[in-house]
Amino acid sequence: MGQLKNTRAKVSFKRHLVYFVLYLIAGNALGVFYYVVSPKYYRATAAILKPIGSLETLEMSQSGKTEQKTDTSSELFLSILNSRRMFDELIETFNLQSVYGIKNTDRVREILHQSCSIKQEGNRVISIKVIDRDPKRAAAMANFFWQNLDKLLQELTITTAKKNRLFIEERLAATTRTLEDLQTRLNALQSSNKFIAIRETGEISELATQLMNKLAEKKLELEKARRIYQEGQNEIVMLKEEIRDLQKELDLLIRYQKDLSQLLREIKTQEASYTFLTGQLEEAKLTESKDTPFVQVLDKAVAPEQVYAPNLKLILMVITIAVVGIGVLVLFLDILKFLGSI
Repeated sequence: MGQLKNTRAKVSFKRHLVYFVLYLIAGNALGVFYYVVSPKYYRATAAILKPIGSLETLEMSQSGKTEQKTDTSSELFLSILNSRRMFDELIETFNLQSVYGIKNTDRVREILHQSCSIKQEGNRVISIKVIDRDPKRAAAMANFFWQNLDKLLQELTITTAKKNRLFIEERLAATTRTLEDLQTRLNALQSSNKFIAIRETGEISELATQLMNKLAEKKLELEKARRIYQEGQNEIVMLKEEIRDLQKELDLLIRYQKDLSQLLREIKTQEASYTFLTGQLEEAKLTESKDTPFVQVLDKAVAPEQVYAPNLKLILMVITIAVVGIGVLVLFLDILKFLGSI
């Protein structure tokens, strides 16, 4: 009787051992099948260095609010990288609503927040990790974060140097418009009279002197003619007309000289201001480039070749552990039965 029980325990033990092996093989096969048929996800990673130095002022153009930043931490970079504007521009750039098949922007943004990891690692490194079904798109999205960050920094960060540069640009633009207006007035002045070829006040003075001398001569001739001819005779009338024409031409020349001198003085002043502002603008741009934070890329994201999820090794490990655990428990019970039959 005891021998029969012993034989049955051995048979049960062997049968369970075979089942254990079969379940282990089937479980691993099922895991491999799940891995093959399930969608694959890839994770691309980019790394940038956090900014060095302090920022004087950060102005958010959308909200119109100004936030003081005087530390040297990476809070500014992390705030912009995790901002709604950053994610909305990412959605628009890669047309993710169409890619995900979801029209609701808020839902797409939620999925992106789950698929993207942006955090500081170590003392100076900020990592950007993006998970997507397309490895090339995952890399492009990870790189978009730091590329757009650099653009937004230039747009949103206002330092003293940038304020100075903006002020100089406004003054330079105003000076340019003034110069164009003065040039237009000068062209109009020249085209409205016969002194169009004269632009130097010295030439005008010389011409005025000649006209005045000629006018004095004609007046002297008129005095002499009045001693010889009557007032209504042709000689007297012709001399009076010549004197009137010369006087009119002289008056016109004097007015032209006055207007031209004023315009040339204004043009000279504005040209000097333009030259000065141009030099100041170059200095302001150089100073601004030193004060404005910029993105230092440590690692650009590249298209990953290895599948991030599902993890085949993890799947097989979980299945193996589960099957082995159950199998050990069953075999342990068989051993207890076998020992109990002795």
